[in-house]
Amino acid sequence: MSDANTNTLYSWAFDYPEPESIPASLEVDREKLIHIIDMIESCIGKEFEKDVDAFKVLHGREPTDSERQSIHPPIENYDPLRKQILLECFIRCLQIEIDEKYKLNFSLRLWTGCLETAKILALKSQSRPITREMRNSIFTERIDILASKDPIYRKGVEVACLWRPDPVISFDGVPETSSARKYEEDWIKREGIRKEKICEQ
Repeated sequence: MSDANTNTLYSWAFDYPEPESIPASLEVDREKLIHIIDMIESCIGKEFEKDVDAFKVLHGREPTDSERQSIHPPIENYDPLRKQILLECFIRCLQIEIDEKYKLNFSLRLWTGCLETAKILALKSQSRPITREMRNSIFTERIDILASKDPIYRKGVEVACLWRPDPVISFDGVPETSSARKYEEDWIKREGIRKEKICEQ
């Protein structure tokens, strides 16, 4: 499911050089791909924590669950300094087997494919349930089209069901030929809830 932040980070990716191909060491190693996505999420999470801290200073209390959904400004609205801090976190945390100059392009495209897919595989969004019809529409009109054109985004789509910490997802409405189904059987057989890795740097 596309949103302002995934659109923003996907567009940022193309401010940096594109690798000609996916490195062989990453092509077949889904654990490494999932780790990359975790690191991007970790850096974004640190920025979101700053928003919560600012709210607590201003209001003298923790935000409510409903307030938490609205206190984070869209990443596209970050000022140049905050954007630079976020990008530096990405670079610092991404220890991957790819030429340094391609690191951000690769990682942000991968993350976007994963996040957009994981959000629509969920049973509900922040505001409403996700129906079979909604899921099918978003896959056929957005995710599968972009995955067919962008092999790095497609890798993110493929691993989304394994990346998502929430074990309650649904493939109902996902086209049978979608890249999102690549690891469907592995997701069905997995045990427990995957814990996201956090960047400690």
